[in-house]
Amino acid sequence: MIKNMRKPTFIVKRSLKILCLLTGFAVMTWSFSFTKYSGSQLVNLNVLPARLKEYMYFMGRRLKGAYLSSLNIADNHDIPIIFIITPTYYRLVQKAELTRMANTLRLVKQLHWIIVEDFEVINLKTQEFFQSTGVSFTYFAQSKRNETNNHQSKGTDQRNAALDWIMVNHNPSMPAVIYFADDDNAYSLEIFEQMRYTKKLSMWPVGLSGGRTYETPILKDGKVIKFLAWKAEKRKFPIDMAGFALNANVLWTYKPMRFSTDADPGMLETKLLERCCTWEEIEPLAENCTKIMVWHTRTEKPKVRMFDNVLEV
Repeated sequence: MIKNMRKPTFIVKRSLKILCLLTGFAVMTWSFSFTKYSGSQLVNLNVLPARLKEYMYFMGRRLKGAYLSSLNIADNHDIPIIFIITPTYYRLVQKAELTRMANTLRLVKQLHWIIVEDFEVINLKTQEFFQSTGVSFTYFAQSKRNETNNHQSKGTDQRNAALDWIMVNHNPSMPAVIYFADDDNAYSLEIFEQMRYTKKLSMWPVGLSGGRTYETPILKDGKVIKFLAWKAEKRKFPIDMAGFALNANVLWTYKPMRFSTDADPGMLETKLLERCCTWEEIEPLAENCTKIMVWHTRTEKPKVRMFDNVLEV
């Protein structure tokens, strides 16, 4: 009889323990949210171990997310639309880099910025930021798919999701160009106006890329004869992601025009372009590839020791 009484008691205790753990996690998550603070009663992240601090800082941003998108392309059919595709993910410098990029893109006419968050849901604070930029944009989330190679470059599933979005939302009879612009690069305004009239595939040099001062196609009589780039002998199109633009019509002409999900690092660009183009079709821009208008810059990861949660970085 005593043994039979112990079983319900054990089950009750275990259930209470699980309930306490779930309640504790919910309270911690709520406490560390960016927007959940009142007066001087702030949660002090700095009493936590370093890795746990960053994790809780991260969770506070993410749990307020939801799917949202906004489409506001200017009604001007006289010039082609430029679709800018930017995969992004949370890190401490994310907003700083997106701000720098937005300050450039807002000066480009007839442009639509597609930003894809590498997560299950978007961040509403980031959504509010995009709404304040004055740039026509669409922002949604796409987490990494299980079948995608874990060793390949980041952003593949996000770029493919953006290409899917274009095929659903864009009328192929309207002229448009696609450019894959990462949020940690620097861009000259001039390159956008030049790529706008890409007939099929345009290319230009990229500064600070591939372990060199720059990577570029090499021309003779206006035609590409070789590339100065990392592993140029092993790639048909040895070009950085920031060094080419495609006419949007290739999405419908060469289905499926998507990045390979099992490509080795450094092979994403060439595997995509091999689906649709040849060297003879390359349109060299930036004064016949003699001028650098894009730089593959990267913001240094900040060495943060104190995590303050009042202001959003």
